[in-house]
Amino acid sequence: MKHGKLIFTVIAAAALAGAAALSGCTVSIGTDGRDGQDVSIREIFEETNAARLEQGLDELTFLEFVSQYLSYDGTEAEQMTSLQAAINRSLLSSVQVTADFGSEGIATGSGVIIQADREAGDMYVVTNCHVVCMRKEVSDDVHVFIYGREYSMVESGGETFINSASIAQYGIEAEVIGSSYTYDVAVLKVTGSSAVRSSDILAAEWSTDEDVYVGASVYAIGNAASGGISATNGIICVDSEDITIDMYDTPSNYSDDFTYRTIRTSVPIYSGNSGGGLFNSEGELVGLINSKTVVASDGEYSDNISHALPGANVRRAARSMIDAYERTGRASRGVVRAMLGVTVELQSSEAYMNNQTGLVEIVDYCVVREVSSSSIARGKVEVGDAITHITISDGEGVKEDADVTRLHNVSEIMLSAREGDSVAITVERRGGGDPVTYTMQVTSSCFTTYN
Repeated sequence: MKHGKLIFTVIAAAALAGAAALSGCTVSIGTDGRDGQDVSIREIFEETNAARLEQGLDELTFLEFVSQYLSYDGTEAEQMTSLQAAINRSLLSSVQVTADFGSEGIATGSGVIIQADREAGDMYVVTNCHVVCMRKEVSDDVHVFIYGREYSMVESGGETFINSASIAQYGIEAEVIGSSYTYDVAVLKVTGSSAVRSSDILAAEWSTDEDVYVGASVYAIGNAASGGISATNGIICVDSEDITIDMYDTPSNYSDDFTYRTIRTSVPIYSGNSGGGLFNSEGELVGLINSKTVVASDGEYSDNISHALPGANVRRAARSMIDAYERTGRASRGVVRAMLGVTVELQSSEAYMNNQTGLVEIVDYCVVREVSSSSIARGKVEVGDAITHITISDGEGVKEDADVTRLHNVSEIMLSAREGDSVAITVERRGGGDPVTYTMQVTSSCFTTYN
């Protein structure tokens, strides 16, 4: 085994079967003396309002019902109902994804709608690269399925297959317009779909926060176990950690190992969750699920150790792919990132209590170790400088205006830079003195592609 712990991506492979009829089922409410397990709060709410109408009383809103009948105070009731509303909005931003690889089978995963034009029937969907790519092959037969129009499964010979009739009926053709194993991000484009035009889909809203904090409530929406779009919830366990995945599943070959910065969460995920969204309690996208730890370093099986790519990084990588596609009209492999030409290293790291927010924040002190001879920062930024702030502007305004508080901030923020942009770097000079800001222009020679 190559690594101390076993981390799996969470896609599912499925074979395609012919159309088959599926039998229905009947659900009884309050049977077997187990009313508390059989009846949902929503059903009790509906029954309560039906009884009130019979008595000539006004119907209650769900918030009023929760407050009066379930002994929640106003704040608790609002939190519960607002979370439910956020989750339900996120359902309309989530899709199932299938990628056909011919004789290799069909991979199934999840995706998040990040841009939508319902009138035109167009949308962009972000997912994991490993959902739509198998080794170096990008699937040319990709479909997405919006909530309420999902594919179904059939059983045959003791195995479960995707119902081909449901793909034909509900599948929306999508093109992979960008993909990168380095970032494990891919972007799909849907064009002129009548299903999109007639739907209530919503583009997910990105969180504007650069970082997440331990203990924050989060939930995942995805195609869990390839059984349909569903929700699970938990908390942020580790705000930032690196994991290494053997993407091509070749234990003897280290060249296909990829290391990702991820958020660790306790949200339960399953096969098929890959590419699905991780959302905060406000319904904002804070991450993209990509893997789970199955076996810990000591060989013990692990429960609910899930990993998500940070939302800020995914947003920038996806935007880079979309910009490249809209500029050239062609699909591309890789993410193009502007390089400052400086090597930054971590000198120290400390945790501080933010008394205003009540949250513990980790602050890295990042200093410049080397400035390359071809760097646009040469003659400005010096070895020993501590980078504290980066601003990126184009002709239309400011694109990034962020403090550098963690080592990863520098490279991730530079994903937003395009040729011709201005980058302002604020540094604290070794030996003290006031911070100094240097402005430089991004040129074509600054870019590197990460496949």
